[in-house]
Amino acid sequence: MARIKRYLRYLKHIVKLIAAYIAVHVFRRGLLREDLWLVQEKHTEARDNGYHFYAYLREKHPELHAYYVIVKGSPDEEKIKKYGPPIAAESFSHCMYWIAAKYSVNSQPYGACPYPTNISYRFRSLCRKDQKTVYLKHGIYKDELAHDLDYANTHFSLVCCAAKIEQEFIQKTYGYPPNVAQLLGLCRFDRLAKAEPPKKQILVMPTFRKWLKAEKIEFDATDAECARFRESDFYRNYETLLTDERLLSAARARGYSIVFYLHYSLQSYRKAFLPFQNSAVVIADRQHYDVQRLMMESAVMVTDFSSVFFDFAYMKRPEIFFQFDEAVFRKDHYKTGYFDYRRDAFGPVYTAPEEVTNELIRLLGEGCAPRKEYLDKAARFFAFFDSGNCERTYNAIRQLG
Repeated sequence: MARIKRYLRYLKHIVKLIAAYIAVHVFRRGLLREDLWLVQEKHTEARDNGYHFYAYLREKHPELHAYYVIVKGSPDEEKIKKYGPPIAAESFSHCMYWIAAKYSVNSQPYGACPYPTNISYRFRSLCRKDQKTVYLKHGIYKDELAHDLDYANTHFSLVCCAAKIEQEFIQKTYGYPPNVAQLLGLCRFDRLAKAEPPKKQILVMPTFRKWLKAEKIEFDATDAECARFRESDFYRNYETLLTDERLLSAARARGYSIVFYLHYSLQSYRKAFLPFQNSAVVIADRQHYDVQRLMMESAVMVTDFSSVFFDFAYMKRPEIFFQFDEAVFRKDHYKTGYFDYRRDAFGPVYTAPEEVTNELIRLLGEGCAPRKEYLDKAARFFAFFDSGNCERTYNAIRQLG
């Protein structure tokens, strides 16, 4: 029955795309003359490189026909409405505008398409012939990811890179020509470059594990799923860290709060951590907390393998790497790329929660001042430390024609 439902949904998407193609070429041919810019991220969000690039377009180039795609009722929808009416994700309008767009721009790896990659890639021939697909990326590439992102499969017109070594890695590993994988920076870094001094806040933000994801990540995990999750090394290590009385006492004594924010794919397990919430610990959720704002407000960050550490380093703030399951992570999640944490990371790497606590207490005692050796590493890594990332991206897209 589930397979039949998937097939019918797939068929419905195809029929809508074909109908939208006919509508564009018969009734809405004016869309093809507008040089449309269609921008999006995950259908539910406006908080990553897509949003920051769209905001740049509306503020610096209001003459352009630029539109943003987002689900109706999304918590971020109001952020888009101040620039103009958004296009509802997966609507018939979304299908038409994707087909008619001159520039299809996304921080996710499939352009501003209305449906999953397997459908959109197969039917991208419905799009205008001169459409440019721009991959803003949602982070800096450092690990070897799936090769469905190879240039031979995607044929992206432009991929944004933030470091020379990253650019070379993408060109060599995924076959992108130099004129496609360009050194431009990430659009969201523009805001980080203008960050205000942080609050007394410690941000704990681990990435997800493929083997721990709930069946339906958009909903709370079932009781059975939570029970299995509580048996995992991931849960046990963060339980130990978040309940460490030495850490809690040090944070309270110096007026710091600890914010624990689970990755999008593990947010369904948030309720498993709620018993640890107290006067010093906040278990944050994605409906009420924005990742970038959390980083900008925080004085120090604890993460593991998540590429968000690049964002934090861009603000020249101290960070700690908690890698208690490195061997399993490399075996079952992402393979190592060019980035060696013990050689290249912008902070110390630890495998035990007690070590993380010791380092946090040390940092709190020193006012969370970053060490020079890690600042120097960051300075050597990034191609830019400025607020010109959106402008460089815009100019590069314009050069595509």
